[in-house]
Amino acid sequence: MITKKEIAEHLGISRTAVSLVLNNTPSSTISIETRSKILQAAKELGYRDVESSPKLCFILYERDANDPRYMRELHLVEQAASRQGYGLIYMNVTNAPESMDKLRKALDSKEIDGSVVSGDVDEYLIRVLRGYPPPFVLLGLPLKDNIDDLSYAMTDDVKLAYDATRYLISLGHTRIALFTGSLDYKIHQCFLQGFGQAYEASGITLDKSLIQISNEENGYELCKRAEMLRLDYTAAFCANTVIQFGVLQRLQVMGVSVPDDVSLISAGFTELAKVSVPQLTTYYVEETAKAEVVTMLVDLINRPASGRRTCSFTEFSRHEGGTTGPRKG
Repeated sequence: MITKKEIAEHLGISRTAVSLVLNNTPSSTISIETRSKILQAAKELGYRDVESSPKLCFILYERDANDPRYMRELHLVEQAASRQGYGLIYMNVTNAPESMDKLRKALDSKEIDGSVVSGDVDEYLIRVLRGYPPPFVLLGLPLKDNIDDLSYAMTDDVKLAYDATRYLISLGHTRIALFTGSLDYKIHQCFLQGFGQAYEASGITLDKSLIQISNEENGYELCKRAEMLRLDYTAAFCANTVIQFGVLQRLQVMGVSVPDDVSLISAGFTELAKVSVPQLTTYYVEETAKAEVVTMLVDLINRPASGRRTCSFTEFSRHEGGTTGPRKG
């Protein structure tokens, strides 16, 4: 039987794009032209979907559908679901009434056996999900701390920031900036905490002016602001690869060499890390570990009375990339 992977290879496009089209995913941003090519190739190659196969749903909430951070999560969830015998439906959802109506309709259709939920999860979304039978597992923590009865798989972001910052310190950097997003989000609070702990553990005094925050998570503007403030730093920990890539672009515009003049490291691994020149150095959770979220969800589906499931990822790999190096001078 022809697979989605084989269709993707035949067309020279991503497997995610093929999956979004063949799963008839709501809120898909695939162009009409690409969609037509995929459907035509599926027909010519003899692809047959198993309509009766059980399905999981990946819900991305209040985030751009093309955000590279979440596209990687979608890909790994789809692979893990397939290994467990499930198809995958993808829904990009906002808190707008019409968007939530689509989600309610999907949850009420009995087509979905369970959901993996990611993005800026808030109490409103949790209330909606609780109102329908399919179980759900959060991939990451919600915006509020009330998680006592929720199932979730989370990254220990405090430890990740600590490990990444300590790595920069091991390279001789003592003036390390933090470029991060809004502190309204738990993840950025955790990054700030781990960043500070790394300084403290190394006996280095933290210049708090090196902590720069952008609600838009715009690395280019964060770097420009640091430049305007004449901040002196030889390295930076960035909250994600989107911020890191923007910082890199600004430094290159200004003729600052990376990593000879400034080293950059970030959290997470996306396609940006590989397509960037130089490639981005990042700390991230291995896909095989993160796929545990699907195992947890399937267990919830099969044994709903056995209680909530939780998991914390505390071990990280480093994609070496080319944006870190020893402090010069």
